[in-house]
Amino acid sequence: MSNDLEDSLRAALRPVDPGEKFTAGVMVRVADESARTLRAPRPHATALRWASVALAVSLVMGFLVARELQLRRTQRGLEARAELLQALKLTGEKLDIAYRVVNDEEHAEPDKDSGV
Repeated sequence: MSNDLEDSLRAALRPVDPGEKFTAGVMVRVADESARTLRAPRPHATALRWASVALAVSLVMGFLVARELQLRRTQRGLEARAELLQALKLTGEKLDIAYRVVNDEEHAEPDKDSGV
């Protein structure tokens, strides 16, 4: 049974010559197809190239804009930090002055006119 199956498969799958007419038709189509591709690039291929270039430029510009925004944000943060440090320093100085004034008044000798 196995030999019969193998024999029938070999018979069904044996190479068959398609003939000169078929071969000539295929060769004409191959020549026509190769001449068509050599003539001019396909218009959609050019549009695809331009679209990919535009996409690449858009991505680069997006990254550059994002980087610039980040740099500006960082700069504003540094400026705000400097202002805060200056305000804290000034506040500290004013508090020191107020502390000295209060403590100097407490330790000053009472006036004779005050009645104490």
